[in-house]
Amino acid sequence: MNNALINLNALLTEADAQPTKDSLTDLVTPPVDVLLHELQIHQIELEMQNEALRQSHLDLEASRARYLNLYEFAPVAYLTLTHEGLIHEINLTGAALLGIERRELIDRHFSAIVAPKDADRWYLLFKKLMRHEEEKHTVELLLRRSNNADFHAQLNCQRVTTDLNALAMHISLTDITKYKHAEEALRKSQRDLNHAQAVAHIGSWRIDLSNNKLEWSDETFRIFGIAKGVPLTYPLFLDCIHPADRQLVDAAWKYALVGKPYDIEHRIIVDQKIKWVREQAEIECDDDGSLLSGFGTTEDITEIKSSQEALQHERAFLRQVIDAVPNVIFVKDREGRFLLGNQALAQCYGTSTEGLIGLTEESLNANVDEVTRFYQNDLLVINSCMPQFIPDEKVTHADGSVHWYNSVKIPLIDNNKCNKVLGVATDITDSKRTAEALRLANQRKDEFLAMLAHELRNPLAPIRNTVQLLNRQKITDPTLAKACHVIDHQVTHMVRLLDDLLDVARYIQGKIRLQVEHLELTDIINNAVETSYPLIESRGQALIINQTATPQWIQGDRVRLAQVLSNLLNNAAKYTNEGGKITLSVTQEGSDVVIDIRDTGVGIAPEILPQIFDLFIQADHSLAHSQGGLGIGLTLVRQLVEKHGGTVTAASAGIGHGSTFSVRLPAVSKASSVVAVEITESVLLTPKYRILVVDDYNDAAESLMMVLEAEGHQVEIANFGIKAIEQAPVFHPQVVLLDIGLPDLNGYEVAKKLRTLPETQNALLIALTGYGQPADIELAQSAGFNHYLLKPVDFERLFALLASSPEEHSDKN
Repeated sequence: MNNALINLNALLTEADAQPTKDSLTDLVTPPVDVLLHELQIHQIELEMQNEALRQSHLDLEASRARYLNLYEFAPVAYLTLTHEGLIHEINLTGAALLGIERRELIDRHFSAIVAPKDADRWYLLFKKLMRHEEEKHTVELLLRRSNNADFHAQLNCQRVTTDLNALAMHISLTDITKYKHAEEALRKSQRDLNHAQAVAHIGSWRIDLSNNKLEWSDETFRIFGIAKGVPLTYPLFLDCIHPADRQLVDAAWKYALVGKPYDIEHRIIVDQKIKWVREQAEIECDDDGSLLSGFGTTEDITEIKSSQEALQHERAFLRQVIDAVPNVIFVKDREGRFLLGNQALAQCYGTSTEGLIGLTEESLNANVDEVTRFYQNDLLVINSCMPQFIPDEKVTHADGSVHWYNSVKIPLIDNNKCNKVLGVATDITDSKRTAEALRLANQRKDEFLAMLAHELRNPLAPIRNTVQLLNRQKITDPTLAKACHVIDHQVTHMVRLLDDLLDVARYIQGKIRLQVEHLELTDIINNAVETSYPLIESRGQALIINQTATPQWIQGDRVRLAQVLSNLLNNAAKYTNEGGKITLSVTQEGSDVVIDIRDTGVGIAPEILPQIFDLFIQADHSLAHSQGGLGIGLTLVRQLVEKHGGTVTAASAGIGHGSTFSVRLPAVSKASSVVAVEITESVLLTPKYRILVVDDYNDAAESLMMVLEAEGHQVEIANFGIKAIEQAPVFHPQVVLLDIGLPDLNGYEVAKKLRTLPETQNALLIALTGYGQPADIELAQSAGFNHYLLKPVDFERLFALLASSPEEHSDKN
């Protein structure tokens, strides 16, 4: 084609030299056609070449697209790093794995996606590759995603050189987190298995019978005392066995190889010490029955063996113990046969402990009733699966003597079934005799206390009667009036002390009777201070009383509450040095009245404080015991306060810092007390009666007569029971005040007789006595008494009874 163009140019030059049209046309026409034709041919060839080039380019682009697609979406992340560690390229898989847009990753330092834990490892690896110390390296690193979640990755790193001779690094990155987790789970499972075996002291092992090679678990190595990793063989195993057991173990293993069970206990020697192990194994064979391997376990049973030996010694020891125990001990089955019995039972029935086994009570005890009762009780315990306590059980011994036992029978349950009973019986024969003697002594004591109280009440009666008579005289001398008040108050206090003397058991059991009324707290405090002030004054102590301006009203027993405060004041005085200070403060806290009694005394030790209100507890534990007392005062305080619905607490900073006792009682409104006053006033409007006083204690009878006559009643006295019966038809008494302890007939007999007389069958009979036991009150009710009053008489109550209408007493006649 080029040659054609040259020829065409030459012809055109010649034509310019000869401008004749015809001659030029004649000269160039044939060559131009030829040239044009050649040009067309060459143009076609060029177009074909261009098409081939275009098609080749399209194929190249398609191939490149397929490569890029494989690169971008390959299951492995691909990265290229610069020599500075910057990310130059990363495929879409890598960006998705990291959770970061690809454009954000480009030119970011690769170390930014390495978890801090592995940052140093990556730095050293990168430097090593860049310094030509290695060309390629595979490493596992902990990488961090965009959400700060770490994952395990395996990196295949290779150093490369770019076209510009610059160093770079190609990395293929695979997420191996799930493999790591599976690997860790496998390791944990193996650790758990090792721990389980260590806890159970059971190791496992496998033997390859084709080459006689052993494999042991960690626990098996520990049991045998062999370091882990030592090559194991069956002869090595035999060397560990105690020489005396070696032949036995080898024979058992050989029997196992021919199908016998392998379950054997034997000794091994570890660090010159003997251990006991139990080995079990199963032999594995192929389909043809050829031996392949054996799998087994080794259990360290040294402690079990020691326990078994100890158990044997313990059984012998327990046999000695139950035989030495004086109580009867036995075990029977459902048929009543003895399965176990101790020496005490054997002696009871005149046989030996071995001779008891298998026999029943019927074979040993001739008393049919006893045997029947014993067997019925045994079946009751076995069938109900409930223990039973059987008091005062009579048992006839082999020598014919009768003994008494307290028995406890307990069901013995095995696999949720009960077919045996355990019995423990204590011989209480001597105790019963002692208890009977104590009962008689206690009865005599009660009789003595009742008599003592009666004799002490009798002299108090005329004192109370005389004081009442003096009070009726409207004494104007303040000193005399105060003296009468003190005498009356102290008589009341002594009466309550007598009640305490008779009812100590009542306090211990919390059975305290209260005479409840509405009270102004000041009266209670004054009564308590009056009782305790002589002691406080004798010790030169200062008593300070702080009360609220507003009167505080409470509901309770006047004497008992005064007893509470006087006990606390006496306690403070006893434990405060002479010249000390005692403060009684009254405050209102919500709906409660709080009474605090503080002292500057010896205080209470911290170890005593929690038990200060317990019975017989005293702060003074010295041998001198200088403060005296029985240690019941604070116990009574707590019981009385709690009986009133209140609380009492004690506080002290310790020895030498004094103490504070706080009584908290429910407050009531003042209005509720008005009713009580009105009732009391109405009671004083007493009708006038003919009253017969029957009492052999002349001072008491005569002083009571003077009081009643001062009230306008007509009174006669009878010193004997028979005299009272004789006077009744003549005097026609409407009221009879009758003593119980008369020298001829007792008051109960007199009352019964008076109820049969027409003149006194409807009279108001009031027992007036020094006997105050519950049994005495019951006897009085059955004898026909309407009411029961203790000496010295409570005149307010007596006048209230006299003021009540006859109909109120008619149901008690």
